Amino acid sequence: MRENLIVIPCRMNSTRLPGKPLLKFNGLPMVIRIARIASSADLGDVVIGCCDAEVYDVAKKYKVNVIMTSKDHKSGSDRIFEVVEKVDPNKNIKNVINLQGDMPTVSKKMLERLLYYKNSFDCDLSTLAARIIDKKEETDPNVVKVVFSNFSNKEGGKALYFSRSSIPHGSKEMFHHIGLYCYKRESLEAFIKLKQSKLEILESLEQLRALEAGMSIYVGKVDDVPIGVDNMADYKKALVYIDKHD
Repeated sequence: MRENLIVIPCRMNSTRLPGKPLLKFNGLPMVIRIARIASSADLGDVVIGCCDAEVYDVAKKYKVNVIMTSKDHKSGSDRIFEVVEKVDPNKNIKNVINLQGDMPTVSKKMLERLLYYKNSFDCDLSTLAARIIDKKEETDPNVVKVVFSNFSNKEGGKALYFSRSSIPHGSKEMFHHIGLYCYKRESLEAFIKLKQSKLEILESLEQLRALEAGMSIYVGKVDDVPIGVDNMADYKKALVYIDKHD
């Protein structure tokens, strides 16, 4: 058992885009494409956590490690922890990477940086952010912003707050939070045992639960934001990007 585990949580019953884990990119289902990118980074074992027979069967067809999980999970973090407990009951894993199953343009470099920040700084978990270039994103509630300590630091700093609003007020630059996480195994377990927090519910941002509980999140800077596929427009955008860059 390697000390790092990359888990890709996914479900077919997406509200805005049902069946999206199996959308095709150059003939390859999205979740399989993402698993192959993760494997190419060679940071640890890669496993898909799903609750749908369709995804399970596709993963088996492509010889990707997959674990069937409960359909009752309220979040991807809960699904990931079920996978971790099934894969590693003896608790040999040190770090758990949460790789969303709807980021088909994620790069292995991003995963490498995510793990680097987690191992280089004293934190319960690490995540990533990129400077916002398009000014429209600063006021877009679908773009999550993050403020962190040492805001002008070259590498990043500890998260102070995440919001769908424009933060920090008056700043010449804002940062787009990228929803990738690398947890200490014990921190992931502590996190999923916490009740939803007030700020988490207000902002609809799960990571605020960790901050309100006093957990430390290191935000590392990267240059690019992967395309997240939440609707058909996102899917078409990702198709164009991949056609140009693959």
